[in-house]
This record gives sequence, structure tokens and C-alpha cells, in this order.
Amino acid sequence: MSLPISAANAPCPMDLALESEEDNHSSDESSDDSVDIIRPDPVEDIPDDDEGQDDDYEAPGEANTPPVNSRKRKWGQKSVSEPALKASYQVALRVAQTKQPYTIAESLILPAVSLMCKAMLGKDEEYEEKLRSIPLSDATIARRIDEMAADVRTQLVEKLLKADYFALQLDESTDVSDEAQLLAFVRFVDQDEMQEEFLFCKQLPGRATSSEIFRAIDDFFHEHHIPWPKCVALCTDGARATCGLKSGLIALVKDAAPQLMWTHCMLHRENLVAKDMSGELSNVMDTVVKVVHFVEKRASQTHLFSSLCDATGEEHTALLRHSGVRWLSRGAVLSRVFELRASLRGFFACHDSAELAECFSDDAWLTKLAYLSDLYRELNRLNGSSMQGRRDAHVNQLYDRMEGFLKKIRRWRGRVREGILSMFPSVEELCESAALSPHLTHTIVSHLEALDDEFGKYFSEAELWRKDKTWIQFPFKDGAADGSNLTVTEEDQLIDLSTDSTCRNAYETRPLVQFWISCQKDFPQLTAKAMRSLLPFATTHLCESGFSSLVYLKSEYSSRLKPEADLALCLKTSICPRIDQLCASH
Repeated sequence: MSLPISAANAPCPMDLALESEEDNHSSDESSDDSVDIIRPDPVEDIPDDDEGQDDDYEAPGEANTPPVNSRKRKWGQKSVSEPALKASYQVALRVAQTKQPYTIAESLILPAVSLMCKAMLGKDEEYEEKLRSIPLSDATIARRIDEMAADVRTQLVEKLLKADYFALQLDESTDVSDEAQLLAFVRFVDQDEMQEEFLFCKQLPGRATSSEIFRAIDDFFHEHHIPWPKCVALCTDGARATCGLKSGLIALVKDAAPQLMWTHCMLHRENLVAKDMSGELSNVMDTVVKVVHFVEKRASQTHLFSSLCDATGEEHTALLRHSGVRWLSRGAVLSRVFELRASLRGFFACHDSAELAECFSDDAWLTKLAYLSDLYRELNRLNGSSMQGRRDAHVNQLYDRMEGFLKKIRRWRGRVREGILSMFPSVEELCESAALSPHLTHTIVSHLEALDDEFGKYFSEAELWRKDKTWIQFPFKDGAADGSNLTVTEEDQLIDLSTDSTCRNAYETRPLVQFWISCQKDFPQLTAKAMRSLLPFATTHLCESGFSSLVYLKSEYSSRLKPEADLALCLKTSICPRIDQLCASH
């Protein structure tokens, strides 16, 4: 792991000890068991036994001696109490979870705790000495994070080896150093619960080709002895490197796991659909991007616009930045621009930007802006409520949500033709005094028709996916097994399940995934088949969240950081590092 202070740059413990003896012939320092918070002299910055010498370092005469007690220093070192060691791990964990630089523990946390103790408890040399004994240097925090991340990974691998199957979610992106980073998350059943965990973050050498991506996954599996046949599903975006049928990642993975199912991220597909606009609506979106860039490109303009919004009593005083990569930002950007339209009209009039000022005086242009704002708000609502951050979400369920959204689009077309605009509140607000013009009606209806066609194209496999899986969603429905590919044993188990009143009660009161997990003991073969269809990820939302954390961790000020250990601790997980066990190992 690349750290602010690396092992290669750290002074040798033997050199430090010899320097200490040359500078201090007295034996006074041998009576001080504490580690100073402020180290004015490098001689004092001697790592403790659990802290840290290199694994291959041996003090003179130690090669053939038995291990020393874990609570004592090696030659030239000072002791660290068990509570201080545990506190060091706990602080390091908080540093990683909050994505802070490693130096913050010694430069801010420790002095702040000392000040709080003095303010609340008064000056007490005993607690100050105990606080100073906690090892919190940046190198120490880095080692603690590495150790805890390794422990979390060990626990995760143990769980994966015990699980019957698991599903993967992958995505690749470029960090601040222009290095390709591959993020992977895994989904599996553990102790009757569906778990989603961060698996790894690997830097890809050179171009992020399908072979490099596969090699990174395959190397991880071989390193941890994870068999490929346990991987039953893989979710990615639709990039060419992943979805090629002959040489893409999917083809390479299917060679290793022939039964694997591939799912194309639904969020990515929605992005492809939503980007397809008519010329008129596309021009509106381009103009909105120009507006945001014009206001934000200079601090003076941003401040002036904020002052103008304050003067006119606007609820918000700033525009939101648009990101083409994080496409869900479009809805928020459009809504904010529409909300501040009056202030923007005055702002551009003052800046002699006639073209942009004219847009905000044009009722037809504003109506198109209002329509896009309302439509993207609906798309974001679909994603926020159905597709993101839900551990019990499964592919069948999200296909149902998508089918419902398509039906709404078809109804909206008819309503717009009839002059009913209540499903688009911003458009309705603008058209209170006059009906929608025939041209604008045609523009909106045509766009809704195009959306319907595009959704149908990108989600054409929905019916095929659900065709023989009716029994999974509706196991108590008559004829649920009709047309399915169940074996005789599985079909008999489905009959037994459908007549079990306890199972029916569980089906009515639990999410579908939890229901099938509860059936595992009594109907093992049937449950195993159902779980293979319920395990796959429907989106790469976890990877998107991971990249957001990566951007925070690996900034221009920490561009050399190897982020995998920090991500293992800061991303939401059900696995906690075993700090007591790590302390006992020192």
C-alpha cells in the first residue's frame, strides 16, 4: 500500500537505537514506558513491537532466540499496553471509515481528545500519559488499516467458500492518476441472510481490456482458492470490453463458469435510453449545460448570481454541476435551473448574454425545460425507490418495476394529447393560463413514443428471463410449474411447498428472497434453483458508490494511495475486523 511514510523510507530500528545510545548515555529513558505524541527528534520515533519493524528484521543475537512476550519490546523498543494497542486499532478503523488522511490521528484526534479530557476532567498526568502511549503515527495507522482489511478479506473468503453460490458485480473506471481501477462486489447467502460485500479493487495495467479484467478476477480467485463454478452470475455495464460474445469478458468468464448468467446493468440501460432525445430537446439539454458552465466558470460570477438569488428571495442560491458520467445528476440540474429561471433571466441580461437571456424569456423553451425536469425526476424516482441500495432487490422485481414505468409512459402519451398535464407538474405550472401548443404537444408525445421504443429495445429479454420463472415469484399460484424446466424432484417439492400453510404465511409476510432462504432446509433442491435466479445483481449501483468513495480517497493530494484496504473498511459491510484477535496476535 502506498503510504505517506513507507517502510522503505522509514529509519532502521537498529540505527535509531544506536543513535539513541550515542545521544543519551544515561539510563533515564529506560524508565519511560510511554510513546510521546510530539516527537521533536527522530530518535524518539521508535515503533513498538506490534508496530512495526519489517518482518525480516532481526536484532543482533535474536535469530536463534525464542519469541519475546507480545507485551514487551524487542531490543531498543518500548512497551505498549493492550488497551493502548486496541485504541490504536479503533482509531485507525474510524479514520478508514470516514475516509480521512492517516495523519489526522496524531495531528488532530489525539490532541483533541487530550484537550477534551483536560476540559472535562481537569489536568491529570495519569490519563495524559495513557493517551500518549497510544501509537497513532501515520505509518502505524496505515499498518492497522492493512491488517484490519486483510482480516475482513479472510472472513469474506471463508464465507464465500461455505456458500453454495455467489454473484459478482463489476465495473471499471479511471482515477485521478489516470489509472484504471476495477471494483468488484459479491452477493451470497450467509446465515439465512442475503449479503452484499466489497470483494476487491485492482489496478489494471495498461488498457482495461477484457483479458486484463478477467486476469484480475481469475488471479484473485486462484489466490484465495475460490472455485469458478460457485460464481453463477455477473452484472456489468454494456461496455464493449465486457459484453463481447467471442472475446469479451463474458465469453472468458463463461469458459471458466459455463452456467454463469450475465445481466446488463439496468441503470446503464436507462442511461442509454434517456440520452436518446429529439433535436429540440437535445438542444435544451445542451443549453442547460452552457448555463451551468457560464455561471460556475468564475468565482465572481457565482457570487454575483448567489447575491441575485438572495435579493429575489429564492430558496436556493446556486446551480448544481452537471456530470455526463454520473447521469442521474441530470434530473437535479434540470430542476434547479427551472426553479431559478427568473433569476437566471436577470443574471444573463446583466451580463449581455442575449442568447441565454432570450431562452429564459421564451415560453416554448421553458416548457421543454419543464418537461425534461419532470421526466428525469420520474426516472430518478424509479431508480431511487427500486434499483439502488436494496439488498432484497432481484432482477425479476426490477423488470416488474420497469414494466410498470412503461405502462405509465403509454398512459402519459394519451393524457398529453387530451391536454391533461398533472403528471408533469412543472409543465402544468407554466401552462395554467394557456393550453399546450400543438407543436409542443407533438414534441412531448413523440419523445414519449421514442422512450417506449427504446425501453422495449434495451429490455427486450425481460419476458424471456421471466418465462420459466413464474413459480419463483408465485409458488402458490395454480399451474406455477407449467412451462418451467423443473426436474421431477423439484416439481414434487414445489407441490409440497404450495400446500404448506407455514410456507404460505412466510411468503405473505417476508420479501421473496427471505422467503426462499427460509425454505432451504425443507426444500433444498427447489430452493437452490430459485436462488440461482434471485442472486444476480440487477445494477452496478454498488460499484458506482464505490467509485464515489474512491474519488474522495484518492484525490490530487493522495494520488499514490493504494485504496483497496481503505475501501474494504469504509464501504458498508456486515463484516467487522476482529480487533481483539489482531491485538492478541502481536
